Amino acid sequence: MTTAITGKRFTVQVGAIDGSAQITSGTVDEAASSETIQTLAGSAAVSQGIESTISAEFLFDGDQSGGGFYAALRAALVSGNAAAVTIDGGGSEWDGMALVTSLSAEFPADGASTCSAELTVSGALDFTPPAGP
Repeated sequence: MTTAITGKRFTVQVGAIDGSAQITSGTVDEAASSETIQTLAGSAAVSQGIESTISAEFLFDGDQSGGGFYAALRAALVSGNAAAVTIDGGGSEWDGMALVTSLSAEFPADGASTCSAELTVSGALDFTPPAGP
């Protein structure tokens, strides 16, 4: 496994490929979805659960068969299988299974090679808040 030295750590595990990287920017977005239904008393909102998405920007580390972050995300995208995702940010941790829905690599002539990824979670991610003082 490749380990980040600084920054926030995202880790993705897909089968035998396990990768982590320093994320230059990352977002965990969780939203409640609901449906409005008509009842005899009018209307009511019924919870449909939580929908979560994850986005990450990171430095391109190559498609290493031994386990780069890009390789792990690409393996998940190609297979269509959910990947185990762990996000460590600000002392908190999010864990769950996610589908990689988008992956791109950018190679500018005058800068560092970067990637971006979008993942969709069916349901909520497990959340562990930072340990108290």
